Amino acid sequence: MEYQQMAEILNDLSTINRERAKAYEEASFLNFIFNLELRGTFALLANQSRQNSFALRQFLEQFHDNHPAVKKPIPQLTFGDLYNQWKDMGISFSGPNIYDMLKSSEQGEEAIQIIYSKAIEQVPAGDLQYLLESQLRGLHTSHSVVKGILKQPQKMPMPQKMKKSI
Repeated sequence: MEYQQMAEILNDLSTINRERAKAYEEASFLNFIFNLELRGTFALLANQSRQNSFALRQFLEQFHDNHPAVKKPIPQLTFGDLYNQWKDMGISFSGPNIYDMLKSSEQGEEAIQIIYSKAIEQVPAGDLQYLLESQLRGLHTSHSVVKGILKQPQKMPMPQKMKKSI
């Protein structure tokens, strides 16, 4: 695989993971989420994406360091096919209430798995494929977590304002 193609795939996946992390961070701070467990879950999912992004960037740097004959590309200002496909899916990880947000997150988890599967098909067998497959397994787990939360019976939401005691 040509270095430029590999760099494009890694940059796209890294960017997608950063966007996923940002979306979950924003979701965890919404005013209508009183459930601390849900906020914690969103924080863990955001952290997973930050770790994925870091590992992808680190792989690209190590590849470049181990192959000094390869010219280091200029930082990517445009995106590749995988990122464009991700954007075309219109994933938001948001909604006006918890249920809609979780449904959107479920769709987002499905979408990122599709993108990872396409990336794995494009890379040759080896360390990069192993890294992507490992991250994909983690994303499968995240998808299961979101689906599990959706299947839980909805509890009464906490009131927006507490009543004053007399």
